[in-house]
Amino acid sequence: MDILTALLFSDAADSFTRLFTEMNGWTIVLFVLGIIFCAIEACVPGFGFFGIAGSIMIAAGIVVRMIFGGDLYMLLYMVLIALVLFCLLFFVASLLIRKGRLGKTAIFNVGTAVPEDKTEGTRDFSSLVGKQGVVTAVLRPSGKASFDGEVVDVIARDGYVEAGANVSVIGVEGQRVIVIEI
Repeated sequence: MDILTALLFSDAADSFTRLFTEMNGWTIVLFVLGIIFCAIEACVPGFGFFGIAGSIMIAAGIVVRMIFGGDLYMLLYMVLIALVLFCLLFFVASLLIRKGRLGKTAIFNVGTAVPEDKTEGTRDFSSLVGKQGVVTAVLRPSGKASFDGEVVDVIARDGYVEAGANVSVIGVEGQRVIVIEI
């Protein structure tokens, strides 16, 4: 059993040494460019050109190495090296996003897309019930009406209402303000 273990480890050590000493230029270029492209992809969110191209280049570098005198140990070493580098890139990118300048970019902003003072999404329109106003944009059946100088999105209960017509709010259903023509 000791002879088999010694034989396996000597082959593994020999393969590791030959992996780097006998590597041709194409393998180095493909592998290094693949890692660089994946690093760029780690800093630019999304799985786009750099991520796909980097992954293909790393796989191509491994295949080229196998074609030009590689063995199973070399394949395992190159896959492990690629995985370790990917993990390091992920760790560095996550640190940059959390603590660095990359986390302060608009891509990672966790706020709302619409400024809170510009949205009516959480407004309570129940105070408008019974008020009268003027249609500012034709209601087909939705449009805009002005109530005491404030323009609000409304829906006409009876369908089409011309601009300039007087309307009255008859009800509010959540964010829907329902009006009828007077």
